Amino acid sequence: MDKAQWALNLLNDETFQEVFEDLRGNELNKIINSTYGELELREQAYSRIRVLESIETHLESMAAQKMIDEKRLKIL
Repeated sequence: MDKAQWALNLLNDETFQEVFEDLRGNELNKIINSTYGELELREQAYSRIRVLESIETHLESMAAQKMIDEKRLKIL
């Protein structure tokens, strides 16, 4: 199995999706439930959400690479 297929399988895995949503939800709850003076807590939670988005985007890019390569070969 190549990296593109591995990434696609991971992105389509229900457990993986649930874990990512749980992680994202935990960080959003930290932001929502923080008090006025907990600026650092909100900034950390926001940074973690951005990291999760970055990981997800990278996996989506890996999964799409196989399709991009196939289309490139058809054009040539």
